[in-house]
Amino acid sequence: MLKPYYKDTKSVGTTPARSYYIPFSRADKKSYDREDSSRFTSLCGAWKITPYESVLDVPDDFYNNDGADDIAVPSCVQYYGYDYFQYTNDRFPFPYDPPRVPERNPAYHYSRYFDCKVGGEKTYIVFEGVDSCFYIFVNGKAVGYSQISHRISEFDITDYVKDGKNKLDVLVLKWNMGSYLEDQDKWRFTGIFRDVYLLRRPQNHITDYKIETRIHGADGIVAFINKSDVQVAVTFGGETQSVPARAQSEFTVKNARLWSAETPFLYDMVIQSDDEVIYNRVGIRVTEVKDGLYLFNGKPIKFYGVNRHDFHPEKGYAVSREDMLTDIELMKSLNVNAVRTSHYPSSPLFYEMCDEYGLYVMSEADLESHGFVKSDGGYDWAMQAIPQDKNFEQSIVERSVCNVEEHKNFACVVMWSLGNESGWGANEKRALEAVVARDDRPVHYESIYPYVVGDEEYYNGSGLKTVSRMYSTPDWIVNEYLNDAKETRPFMLCEYAHAMGNGPGGLKEYWELFESTDRLMGGFIWEWADHGVKYGAGDGFKYGGDFGENLHDGNFCIDGIVSPDRQFKAGSLQMKYYYQPLKFERADNKLTVTNKNFFGAQTGELVITQNGKAQKRGVCIPPRESIVMDLTDGDATAQYYVGGAEVARAQFVSDKPRAKFVCEKIKTELHGHALIVTSGDNEYRLDVQSGEVESVRAGGAEYGRISLNILRAPIDNDMYIRQKWDARYLKFARPCARGYRVEKDSVIFDIIVAADSLVPVIDATLTYSFCKSGVRVAIDYKVNDVTKFEFLPRIGWTLKLDRSYDKLKYNAYGDGETYSDMYEYAIKGEYECSVKDEYKHYVKPQESGSHYLPDYAEVSDGKRAVRVEGMTSFSALPYSTAQLENAAHDYELPERDGTYLSADYYMSGLGTNACGPLPFDGYVTPNAGADAICFYFGEKR
Repeated sequence: MLKPYYKDTKSVGTTPARSYYIPFSRADKKSYDREDSSRFTSLCGAWKITPYESVLDVPDDFYNNDGADDIAVPSCVQYYGYDYFQYTNDRFPFPYDPPRVPERNPAYHYSRYFDCKVGGEKTYIVFEGVDSCFYIFVNGKAVGYSQISHRISEFDITDYVKDGKNKLDVLVLKWNMGSYLEDQDKWRFTGIFRDVYLLRRPQNHITDYKIETRIHGADGIVAFINKSDVQVAVTFGGETQSVPARAQSEFTVKNARLWSAETPFLYDMVIQSDDEVIYNRVGIRVTEVKDGLYLFNGKPIKFYGVNRHDFHPEKGYAVSREDMLTDIELMKSLNVNAVRTSHYPSSPLFYEMCDEYGLYVMSEADLESHGFVKSDGGYDWAMQAIPQDKNFEQSIVERSVCNVEEHKNFACVVMWSLGNESGWGANEKRALEAVVARDDRPVHYESIYPYVVGDEEYYNGSGLKTVSRMYSTPDWIVNEYLNDAKETRPFMLCEYAHAMGNGPGGLKEYWELFESTDRLMGGFIWEWADHGVKYGAGDGFKYGGDFGENLHDGNFCIDGIVSPDRQFKAGSLQMKYYYQPLKFERADNKLTVTNKNFFGAQTGELVITQNGKAQKRGVCIPPRESIVMDLTDGDATAQYYVGGAEVARAQFVSDKPRAKFVCEKIKTELHGHALIVTSGDNEYRLDVQSGEVESVRAGGAEYGRISLNILRAPIDNDMYIRQKWDARYLKFARPCARGYRVEKDSVIFDIIVAADSLVPVIDATLTYSFCKSGVRVAIDYKVNDVTKFEFLPRIGWTLKLDRSYDKLKYNAYGDGETYSDMYEYAIKGEYECSVKDEYKHYVKPQESGSHYLPDYAEVSDGKRAVRVEGMTSFSALPYSTAQLENAAHDYELPERDGTYLSADYYMSGLGTNACGPLPFDGYVTPNAGADAICFYFGEKR
């Protein structure tokens, strides 16, 4: 009978956690690719599988059977039609009844055969990741059991294997008691999702070792600590030393080349014992908190970071080496220098590549118990039950121990994290003690904050040398952290700038503050990639609720700075801009370019463009130094390239006066509800009921209604303020004219904007003036009762045109979409494009395609055009606001029925309020204002 290990949190039969390495034979060629080792045998590939609705349905002799169906390993069973897809953020996807596990617990019997040659050596099997727990049988005999989904589970199967063909059976369960500790914001996938392999090793072999590095003047000191019971020979820097069992030795590297994310230099180390060789790459570096600052190699660096989950839209957790490398290369191209492995350790291959390519890593233990906060149906921050529960102590400690022991020899790991959103109590304190006893790298744990803030334990007693928060505003950082006389530790935002949908806005305020003081370490954007699933019918990406599941958190998993298929968004490029390694400053006609790096020179090509002419110059700027270049009068754009790829940019643009609007005489005539205004050859029908332009006749063409617009298709970061907008029925508010008058050559309307049964949202005066080819619409408005909704999404005008009006020309910040709090990455200039390409296809449709601070925008059908001037932003889209709002997925958008031209007096910024703050002051639609927009109709210019 299967022993119910899954009802406890202990693993059975696993070897002690050790540093990750792959042994080679002496006869093997030197390589850092584990596939080249003759001692390594991959068991990835085709397996058999049998599903069971519950672990209670699994026969006692299940291992005597072969699975009926095929499945790939690694993979997640949901992609093979088993169980169901489910995404939850901060709710347990099972009843909260700790320490009990649901008896309705799906189980999956995996099986395969493998060949083995015994030959007097030992055989181990390694599982790098299984969700959530598993039993292992070899040749019908029980070997052991492991839990903690993201640990490396290793079993000694020497006594279970035989020469020739062997049978391997693995029973994977969806839930175990440790699932209370794995309530991360993620899809709930199941299966053997990381690599499985055999290791063949000498009887007396290396078991574990630790590499420590420090800096002494210009020299690097490398300590090798032998944690094995065998003597080893270590070769490093051309020197070989014999290191006895349980002893250590040191190597000195003169004028050492230090490892950093900017200069990821690695030294070779060879470790030998018997017929076994381990190739280890070593980065010499020091990571520490000293004198109240976080220092890396003695310098107060910043983390330009992202949070990263394991995720692929067609594979779930089962990301390959190639998938991980793609992420790393994209991060580097976006100037990211740091990754938090949220909220569990990554594959060891990811750490290897971060060593090689240069990324600082905060390695996080596989721990999150966020579901506590909603376990009673409300929201209660008191997550202190499990942190104090003795039943979970061993597992909470083990999760941090595994994290440290497995990844301790990677140079990229600059901090340890105890986990995420799991409260604070005796169990976390024990975990912290275990980490500190094993390694001297700084330890992170944000979740201490809500429980002991202000106490001496928070400032002094916890042993946490850094302060970490999520989504704090810049004002909070200044007022509550920097002005706290008791606080002497460095500060980071382990999560900030929630990158959900269109956004994030507000990076400027964070990074101006982060760069202003060495006490601030930087932060990690939430998060790297959208978690959109591609499965089943249709070509689009799906999210929570798309699979018929009752409990889910909708599209909250679509929260990445890049799309599910790793395409860039405007937010990606905005992040790249604020993470760029160069700082550009202009004073008069001098441009100062400073290398923000601490360790690496910036060697590339700088291109300065003025008055349509480009000046190119090769540069090599040492770390923390500057060069000065001469400019001429006028606007200037600076772009810096390395190897042909743009790394950094800046633009210096002066404000240009608006074109003068020359009024013409008008004739007016009232016909029913329409006031007919004739100006030159143009005729305008003004609706005296609403105060809007009902239609325009110009140059023999008819143009439709110009509608007052206070809405946008809600972005994901509008999710909370939108509730207030909806409560005031902004969607149904319409302009109503109180009256009008004709004064000289202008028509003036007094209007309100209101929904039925409610007091007006807006009181406004509209003044229409006319020129030979257009109309100028001035507004003077005041928003009423703003306490109900704080600010409007926007205020401006929308004109629907025939879909033949597909050609767009404009001068604004482009060519990507830009907003008041997300435009600095863009270059202001003149662009031409197609309207059909202006909408950014987010997984969940929303406001998109805006261009900030335009001089003009012109939409045409090739002959006739509508030109707009004087707005602060505009968009020309193939979809209306309603069409975008009413579609739950991109693939549900209707066929295009026109071109929707919107010209805004004001458009509120994007903010990051799905988790972070609303748009900051100055980036929202003012609650009172006066401005004017000009519409011109006629021949294409």
